[in-house]
Amino acid sequence: PGTVVTRDDIRAGANKLSNLGWFSQVNFKFQGSAKGVEIEFTLQDAASAPLWFDNFPWFTDAELAAAIRASGLLYDGTAPETGTALDAMREALAQLLKTKNIEGDVEGEMVQAPESEGMVERFRVMKTDVRVTSLEFSDALAQTDPSITHSVDTIVGKPYSRYFLAVFLSDQVRPVYTSKGYLRVHFGEPVALFAGDPTKPLANEITLRVTIEPGVLYRWGGATWSGQVVLAGAALDGLLAMKTNEPVDAESLEAGWNRVTREYGRRGYLDVKMDRTPEYHDAEARVTYAVHITEGPQYRMGDLILTGLSLTAERKLLSNWGIPRGDVFDNNYFESFVNDGARRIFQDSTVHFTRVEHLLRPNPQTKTVDVLLNFK
Repeated sequence: PGTVVTRDDIRAGANKLSNLGWFSQVNFKFQGSAKGVEIEFTLQDAASAPLWFDNFPWFTDAELAAAIRASGLLYDGTAPETGTALDAMREALAQLLKTKNIEGDVEGEMVQAPESEGMVERFRVMKTDVRVTSLEFSDALAQTDPSITHSVDTIVGKPYSRYFLAVFLSDQVRPVYTSKGYLRVHFGEPVALFAGDPTKPLANEITLRVTIEPGVLYRWGGATWSGQVVLAGAALDGLLAMKTNEPVDAESLEAGWNRVTREYGRRGYLDVKMDRTPEYHDAEARVTYAVHITEGPQYRMGDLILTGLSLTAERKLLSNWGIPRGDVFDNNYFESFVNDGARRIFQDSTVHFTRVEHLLRPNPQTKTVDVLLNFK
């Protein structure tokens, strides 16, 4: 306050805010008053993502966050996708590394978050040679299951990365637990322990320890269905094929949900939606599902549009297509035809193709669906 400013000074301030990366839009307006010029900035938040510290075993997350804040940056556990604030965060961590005589640039990239549809900003120390010498689990199942013990070499002997460990836990370890009924297994934050003195520049071997809390072993308590008209609850239960009081195999349950969807697809219901809400009854060690089905319209066969074939080949395919125009559309037949059926039609002919590009074009108004097949 009290500083003499020009329009360019105000614009420079707006540009500085914009360049931080935290804001997708920065606008300003000003007006004169008895006190001088009053400036108002209007900001719109830009996309940000949680910040992952990937391979900083010399520091705790709290120490890394403190180093960012100590540099004068606002930090709430997230980072902008681009901008000077992101650059300043990386520089603050690079300076922290130097306090332990650790050389290496800090780089960031947006990556898919494990077990989530969101993204994370992954900060890594480049050109460091910290390797994992062993991976230890607190729970006996993870220690002895063959599918886990045979796959630990994707982590052991490789450069240390919390991100790749999280992917390993999601893809390799969690399915073992959920297949046995431990549907809400929890993995603690991994602990990295140096084999040598971590204060020395040559300390580059670590042991990873992961705490696993299996939780309740859930048994099947049944599903309650609502919203459906075409299929009765008993028929839906039959498609799920889950046995009451048996441990819930998450993979088998997912296959059951897929069978329900496929049965609707076989009957022409391409827009069916299932809202599945699990209810965990820990005291009884069982899980039930409340399932609401929105069936949508039943589609009938519209036009079959072919490209990439000769006229002779088109006639042969059309004579072998199994859904006449106006009949109820069978999505299961369509998928089988694209994957294998079309190839069988031409297996003894001179027609050759490597793949079939396909598209369904449903029309909710006419309740018909056109099929587009492009032979490549």
